Amino acid sequence: MKHLSFSIALVLHLSFVSSSFAADVVKNGVCYGLIGTRWAFVTHFGLEPDAKKYSGRVVIPSQITHDGHTYSVISVGENAFAGSDELVSVQLPSTVRALSACAFLGCTTLRQVALPENIQAFASCAFTGCTSLQQVTLPRHTDFVDTLTFYCCASLKSVVLPHRIRTVCQGALEHLPALTDLYCYSSEPPVAEAGAFTPSDQQHCTLHVPADAVASYQAAPLWSNFYRIVALSDADYTRQNYQRGDINDDGQIDAADLALLRRVIVRLPDDAAVRWAADINADGIVNAVDYVTLMKKLKN
Repeated sequence: MKHLSFSIALVLHLSFVSSSFAADVVKNGVCYGLIGTRWAFVTHFGLEPDAKKYSGRVVIPSQITHDGHTYSVISVGENAFAGSDELVSVQLPSTVRALSACAFLGCTTLRQVALPENIQAFASCAFTGCTSLQQVTLPRHTDFVDTLTFYCCASLKSVVLPHRIRTVCQGALEHLPALTDLYCYSSEPPVAEAGAFTPSDQQHCTLHVPADAVASYQAAPLWSNFYRIVALSDADYTRQNYQRGDINDDGQIDAADLALLRRVIVRLPDDAAVRWAADINADGIVNAVDYVTLMKKLKN
């Protein structure tokens, strides 16, 4: 985990350092900065007022080739799409691990961004001022929403925070007048910094949280200000690709889940998403019946 965190930090640092310079290579209308002979990050056409901007629908590949080398596209650099006021959608590959600061700042026509599950870092102001963006689901590994990440996304109606979220920073979900539903799968209310939400936005927004955590959110500073706080439904979990039986949330149901279920039965973990996945027969209790049910399922 320490090695992985170091790698993400290095990616972000190199993206920040390099993103103020001209692109190293342009492939199919997309600019890339190159890091050594292995990695590439998406960047901009230049920061000058008359520099070309991205437009329409952009699809980023998982890798590019240049001068005999193959580069894996691992991040979106600082200001990469900033100010692209004719950009409609962006599809990012599964190789992308991080979005750097102001990556989509002021993309006023951006309606959709396909965020891969492997993204683990969002720098500040990533989507600030994306006034046409309507829905965002943060990837599973995201553990905090950085400062001003979705600040002034005036059309944003729905935001999904995964179960690993621990902190919502200042201004991260501020000035979202269209927000009607916020889904937070964390077992405990994440730390919400002052100014994380706009009180007037909260007055018409429903907060969806794990069933056994409703009371905790109702008592938590800032979270308690939402218009309604209701329990997540089974449909909410399945809609976000949580699966009963996939207890370790790795996308498959196998012997590793069965081994983990034994430990869950002995002592329930704090994570509501794990408890939901471990309740194989959906009766609200995790016990030996679930273990037998999963064991039979794996044998079939």
